[in-house]
Parts: sequence; structure tokens; C-alpha cells
Amino acid sequence: MDKLKSFIKKNLNSIIFFILMHAVFFIVLFLNNVNIKIFLQAFQICFLVFVIYLIIKYFDFQKNLTKDERIRDLETQIETFRNQYITWQKDIQEYFSMWVHQIKTPITCLEILTEDNTEMKMQLKSIDNYTNMAINYLKLNLHEKDMDISVVDVDNLLNILVKKYSLLFINSHISLDFRKNGLKCITDSKWLSVLLEQILSNAIKYSENSQIILDSFKKDNAVVILIEDHGIGIPEEDINRIFDKGYSGFNGRLKQKSSGLGLYLAKSIADKLEITLKVDSVVGQGSKFYIIVNN
Repeated sequence: MDKLKSFIKKNLNSIIFFILMHAVFFIVLFLNNVNIKIFLQAFQICFLVFVIYLIIKYFDFQKNLTKDERIRDLETQIETFRNQYITWQKDIQEYFSMWVHQIKTPITCLEILTEDNTEMKMQLKSIDNYTNMAINYLKLNLHEKDMDISVVDVDNLLNILVKKYSLLFINSHISLDFRKNGLKCITDSKWLSVLLEQILSNAIKYSENSQIILDSFKKDNAVVILIEDHGIGIPEEDINRIFDKGYSGFNGRLKQKSSGLGLYLAKSIADKLEITLKVDSVVGQGSKFYIIVNN
């Protein structure tokens, strides 16, 4: 009954037009003394045609109504799946956040217990770095999309990373040329730090017994941060793929140290922050990573 009411409401103009049209014909015929039987015969034919027209329109209405109902059902299902997915995202992020905080306690304890064992401390540092990479990857790809944009002191950000990786610099026999230029840029401090950390740790990984240069300079309206190493370099055929997810390249397979996620994470962060990454590299001479932050 509700469907019939909806159909009548939708076609009410056509029904009213049909009634008014025949009312006008009846008045005209009546005023001209035309035989009423002729009018009734004509009305019956027109009425039959109009009923057939309404039946056809009703079937179309039913078909469209069925489509609309299916669309509404699908929209409801999509909304349900979307809510379930958001809940799943939150659960995953909360679980790994808790896991990371819990795993850091035994890592810290082991670092204290192995104070005199440099190799053990190096391995624990690697575990800590991979743990941080995992949680940052989850945060970036789940729902921590809001950026805290502010003025960032480039030298201060790099200085924190240098202190964090000081043990790796010493044990890998890497000399550091840190050129402080007092530059500032406008971006998200936390995520820029994670981006720089991935590139710096990658440079340390492939630069034993050499040098790393940290520099910054202005170019046009951008601040450019340079991380340059004098390590083994990147083969030309790998340059265009080093930021691909899971791609470790020839160097990664050679050294058996690469997860293929560090530079992918760096590129993902750069895309979200609208930062440009450029790489120049020569095998046997080293690599230059340019992090270009537009102000």
C-alpha cells in the first residue's frame, strides 16, 4: 500500500492532467451539442491507454524502487564495514602502541646489563630502531593523519639524531661533518625527525669506515637538508626503486641488513608533509639525499 501511495504521489501531475484534459473536452463537446456517446467512447479508449501507460510506469517504478532499496542496503553495509574497519584500525594501533612501550622496558634493561658489551648494545639499538619503525609505520598508515605544523629548528632536530646514533657512528668508524646553519622550516617536527632518522640510519648502514655530512641550506623558498655519505653508493638501476615498499636493492641483498621499509617510510612521510626527496649517488663514492621542505 505504501508503494502504491508513493507511485500515485509521484505521478499525481499526470493523473490530474488527464482528468482536466477530458473535463475540457467534455465541456467543449457539450457546448457544441455533440453526442455524449461519442465522448464516452473516446474517453473509454483514452482511459484504457492511460491505464496501460500507468501500468508500464508502475513496473518501472517498482524496478527503480528495488534498485534504490538495494543501493540503500549497500550503503548501509558499506557504512557498517567502514565503522568495523575504523574500530579494527584503532585496536591494531592500540595493541602495537602497548607492545612497543612494553618491549622498550626489557630493551632498556638489557642495555644496562650489557654496558661493557659493545656488540650487544649495537644489536639492541637495531632492535629498538626496528621497533620504532614498526610503530611509526602503523601510526602513519592507520589514523594519526593530523599534522602538528610549527616552526622547526633544523640544527636542533639533526643534533638529537646525532646523539641518538653516536654509538653507531663510533662503532662503524664513521666521521661526522655536522654543519650547523641556524635554519628553520615550517612542518611537522615529529614526522620530519622520523623521516631524517630513516635516511640517516640508512646512510650509517652502508658507510662503514667513511664519512657522513649533515648540511642545510636555502634554495628559492625552500629549506634543503642534505644527508651525504661516502659509502658504497647505490647502483643506477636501483635509484628509481629505493623508495618502493620492501625493495632492498643490490646493496640490501649484499649486506643482508635491509628490510626495505626504512626508505619507504621516509617517502610516505615526505608525501604526507609535501616534502620532496631527491637522490644522487655514484657506486663506490657514496650518496646524497636532499630533503626539500617548502616554506
